[in-house]
Amino acid sequence: MNMLLAEVDPGQWMGLHPVDWVVLVGYFVVILGIGLYSYLKVSDMSDYFMGGRRFGKVFMMFFAFGAGTSSEQAVSVAAGSFRFGLAGIWYQFLWLIATPFYWIIAPVFRRMRALTTSDFFEARYNTSTATLYSFLGILMAIVFIAGGLFGAGAMIEGLAGGINPETNQPFFPAEYAIAAMTVMFVIYGFAGGLGAAIITDFLQGVLTIIFSFLLLPFALAVAANVAGTDGGFESLHQGVPNFSGEEMLSLTIDEEFAKKTGKEPITPFFVMMLSLSGLIGIVVQPHIMGVCGAGKTEMEGRVGFTFGNFIKRFCTIAWSFTGLACIVIYMTPENGMITGEMLADLNSDPDAYREFADQVFGRAAHDILPTISHGLVGLLMAALLAAVMSTCDAQMVVGSGLFTENIYRRFLVKNASKTHYLWAGRIASLGIVALALAMLTQFDNVIQVLTRYIQALPAFMGVSFWFGLMWRRYTPAAVWTSTLVTAGVWYLTQTHKPLEWMAGAGASELMQQNIDYYPAMVRHWMYALAPSIMNVKLDDAGQVLALDMRVPYQMLMYLSSGALAGVLVSFVTKPTGKEKLDHFYTLIRTPVTPGEEVDAPCTLPANPAPMETGKLFNHPDWEIPAPSKVGMVGFIGSWVMVGVVIGLLYFLRSLGG
Repeated sequence: MNMLLAEVDPGQWMGLHPVDWVVLVGYFVVILGIGLYSYLKVSDMSDYFMGGRRFGKVFMMFFAFGAGTSSEQAVSVAAGSFRFGLAGIWYQFLWLIATPFYWIIAPVFRRMRALTTSDFFEARYNTSTATLYSFLGILMAIVFIAGGLFGAGAMIEGLAGGINPETNQPFFPAEYAIAAMTVMFVIYGFAGGLGAAIITDFLQGVLTIIFSFLLLPFALAVAANVAGTDGGFESLHQGVPNFSGEEMLSLTIDEEFAKKTGKEPITPFFVMMLSLSGLIGIVVQPHIMGVCGAGKTEMEGRVGFTFGNFIKRFCTIAWSFTGLACIVIYMTPENGMITGEMLADLNSDPDAYREFADQVFGRAAHDILPTISHGLVGLLMAALLAAVMSTCDAQMVVGSGLFTENIYRRFLVKNASKTHYLWAGRIASLGIVALALAMLTQFDNVIQVLTRYIQALPAFMGVSFWFGLMWRRYTPAAVWTSTLVTAGVWYLTQTHKPLEWMAGAGASELMQQNIDYYPAMVRHWMYALAPSIMNVKLDDAGQVLALDMRVPYQMLMYLSSGALAGVLVSFVTKPTGKEKLDHFYTLIRTPVTPGEEVDAPCTLPANPAPMETGKLFNHPDWEIPAPSKVGMVGFIGSWVMVGVVIGLLYFLRSLGG
């Protein structure tokens, strides 16, 4: 089905007005200039992978915001809200409950004095677990880059006007947009490393905030006009056919509404599992070591990691209400922006509805902003490019850091010069981006990218990270067991897309069937035992066409299986040596002093600050530190901010009711 058709303006090129192109070109010039400037600041691996640890609170806050905020997140929230109503906000609010814990965990990363999270596993466990994390971290970086580009491509197609009716092809194909973004972030990330990423993230963070709020007031005004109400929020309460105002503004989707609409329920259990998975996995996302460790001291990491992400929570509200306004704008019969056969197709074809939802944020911008002023679409597209590139450049750099520091330097070339390793990291970054482009073929829609991949992969080793912080008895063998069990259960409960490149290479039909044979068999067993945990697609005769395990139950299975396996193995395998453990726990309890220098990752300076003493309770196997005054004040203050965010959401939800 073709997406909503836009009127063709003879003065446009590839769906954009000349003024929009001027804005875009100006943005490109500024970003490239920053990359070249940052190139002059890079002399060794610390400069490239940690930006020389020279940044203050404001830069670190925008780095945390920019590195963790990509276009696919705005797309996924707007698409989720368009498909599920306000309950779709949980596709990003899943990290809201975890945010106060960022204040507590950030000093640990800075005190590690590490270049990558792999160094953490080396210092706490052994080389084998560090290597395991390196490969997983590189895979995460590849998936995160691919996810960002996928979401951006969908939105840019929408921004440029969707399908050209004369050619039946997009005005601005997603492939062109992805290629342009990739070239841009590779150039400045390749040259300037994490320093370039942090500096550009400051600019791009500002632009991302602009694009998050730019469209909302205009979308609400159009929604009010379409619905014939006095205000946009009032139009949300009025609802549309098949989607009442009460359902549109509900923060959950119950079983009855889910069955009626063919959607997955978003229940309190769903929210709880997404939040738990987010907290477990966030600590091993590969860019978090840079987010917390590139500042001057641990306070920069605390402020940046925590409050940079609170900025994102406020932006999430804007993305969600924009998606709600789009329901009224596009799904209202007669007065809406699409009617007739096209509207009927969206209401009857779930695949077409999902496709439209992925583009709806961009579509609304394309249809609304030019009525205000030319150039606004260009500004929004520049902000969109800023959002995705700020994530991709950081992931590219940290992924190449994992390869260079923990694989190449450790196993392949052990005693080369600093310049040699610097260039090895740059070349590795190109390989990571190439693999990310190949990964794009595995994605169907932005919500699938978030829940099935971006959420799942960090959880493979997140359990081992948390146990390693608190329990001395957790062993290297437990890390391997927990990771493999978690990944295995995830794979067996996952719906996999056929590998199109294999078909192109002449793979047999039987080979393609076998790729998905065992996961499909497991899903059928689960459906027979517990049908309520599966999403089921039936044909007219009632036969099962497709089975897809519901997200919260899949998370419960792989998280609990991995944790249980790790604990059991820890009791029957040899623990890490006492001397190594003593060094590790001393390291993460020794505060960072301004300007301190260390000879190697995960070592203390010559004159370290006094170590923080005291445990929450005295037990030889448990290492839970007693809370500090700064820690408790910030932690409580962060929960207050959580209350503010939720209060704002409920306030906006009540307007016009």
